[in-house]
Amino acid sequence: MARADKYTIRDLKRDFGTEARCLEFIFDTLHSRKCSCGGAYVLIKGRRQFQCSKCRFQIAPTAGTIFHKSPTPLNLWFYTIFIFSNAKSGVSAKEVERQLGTTYKTAWRMLYLIRKSLAKKSEDYLTGDVEMDETYMGGRKRAGTYNINRKQAMENKSVVIGAVERGGELRAEVSKNDRAKTIGSFLDRNVNPITSRRLITDESNRYDKVAVGYNRHTVQHNLKEFVKGDVHVNTLESFWSHVKRSTKGTHKVISKKYLQTYLDGFVFHYNNRHNDRERFSHLVGALLPVSK
Repeated sequence: MARADKYTIRDLKRDFGTEARCLEFIFDTLHSRKCSCGGAYVLIKGRRQFQCSKCRFQIAPTAGTIFHKSPTPLNLWFYTIFIFSNAKSGVSAKEVERQLGTTYKTAWRMLYLIRKSLAKKSEDYLTGDVEMDETYMGGRKRAGTYNINRKQAMENKSVVIGAVERGGELRAEVSKNDRAKTIGSFLDRNVNPITSRRLITDESNRYDKVAVGYNRHTVQHNLKEFVKGDVHVNTLESFWSHVKRSTKGTHKVISKKYLQTYLDGFVFHYNNRHNDRERFSHLVGALLPVSK
């Protein structure tokens, strides 16, 4: 990776090393320095507010953002955003707690708000060759000897459906079940039979009705067939493997209630995997919706 594509701790300290620099960045992203009365907004010393030099009107740039009413210094917030951006295998709240010297609740809340801000769904369809697959995550119930408790074990797991454009973006969401109707709904929202060249799946019969009109190609996993020429779902399988190993190694346990937010974090890292600087910029942009 070229130096211009990297974003290091030195760059972070230069750009967001102080509370004032962070406030100036947030204000300039969300507002204009010029007031309608003809004056200019300047930062009030010791406060998170800007005041017009002419009409004295004040603006709090953190209002409506994840930083609102947070007593945590903004430079520590941006440091947390930085380590989240670089942690492609995830970062735990305990790790943030140790690095920042905050409480665990504060660290957990910061990471939760960052992940929650990544929930925006793209309205564009995946194009070209699209792989689609489902996986099952979590669940403490074991199937037991000869899979005698397999049904109960599967019911305790969370169903995750995903689709990835080869060389492009990935979409994934936690689903209520793995029925054909649910899979078809996800397919229609993310893949268009006109703009996609091929839809590549496994042999699951759930696609037989919902993938009508798509140029579908399959691999027979039940026959130990994983690659047939360039037909495979290994791109998506690799992503599932990465998520599960990162969950086990970094987060240890994730509840069903917050699984989607964690999944959104992994999807964000995959879709911004080529450039550290752009990934950090996109993450900050997701946290600060432009309203200028």
